[in-house]
Amino acid sequence: MAPPHPHKGQAANLSRYQQLLELHVVPLIGSVKMAKLQSAHVQQVVDTATASGLAPRTVAGVYRTLHAALRQAIRWQLLSVNPAAAVEPPRAERANLETPEAAKVAKVLNAARGTRLYVPLAILASTGLRRGELLALRWRAVELDRRVQGESAPLLRVTASLQRIDGRDVFLPPKTDRARRTVGLPPAAVALLRRHRREQLERRVLLGEAWTDLDLVIDRGDGEPFPPDSLSRDWYRLVHRIGLPDLRLHDLRHAFATRLLEASIHPKVVSEALGHSSVSFTMDTYQHLMPTMQDAATRAIEEAIGGTLAAGLEDT
Repeated sequence: MAPPHPHKGQAANLSRYQQLLELHVVPLIGSVKMAKLQSAHVQQVVDTATASGLAPRTVAGVYRTLHAALRQAIRWQLLSVNPAAAVEPPRAERANLETPEAAKVAKVLNAARGTRLYVPLAILASTGLRRGELLALRWRAVELDRRVQGESAPLLRVTASLQRIDGRDVFLPPKTDRARRTVGLPPAAVALLRRHRREQLERRVLLGEAWTDLDLVIDRGDGEPFPPDSLSRDWYRLVHRIGLPDLRLHDLRHAFATRLLEASIHPKVVSEALGHSSVSFTMDTYQHLMPTMQDAATRAIEEAIGGTLAAGLEDT
């Protein structure tokens, strides 16, 4: 069975589809001839994946991938009906999102200071970039001296992502138009990037011809890309060492978004900074903040017209 065809520029998705089929479908029903494939076989895949302890979202992903592959088989006239259509799709339950407090983020950054992790983690925490977006960032996409109407407005542009596919690290374009975006840089991040740029230039001079000029902001030490898996391994060693083993690298992105929303930054602005598909997706992801935001809205209304309402009550 063939995996579903991804949209243009989504090679990472294709690799994921193949992985899901090879791990959870082929071992169970890969030997079944296409013409004899039945709904019971698809149900077996779903039940086995669920019983193995896979996360609900992963089980749902297995089902969707198999369903799409069989739909393609119908287009190729290898099947007349889709056996997966009669199987109830597993529910992809959204896990409760827990974002790290500012104190935990500060603890991680302080522990990383002086190591090759510090700059990558500091930029992730300051911008909310995804891991791959940071590792694909090039200096030509960073404007540290940009000014608008006399005011400093440094920013960076997200134009690519470094992903691990079939054992190789490759640069890919953003998956969506909204993922291709600009992100503002706070003053502390600007100062850090200026210093990092100077130190990187010094390393380049020392290495001479051994330096690979890819214009990358974050490199492994010789100009070559910093492998995504290496960054994640270094992260887990760090958080285990400081007693925060449950903290994920991606949680820096969640912490970034949470701090903005807690500061009453408009959700549309936050959504654009994160490169989300829509504002509604952002709000759904961070719905745990809704009670706090409602409280802030109530206080704002009270400050705006509370006095007027109180005066009106006194007059009646």
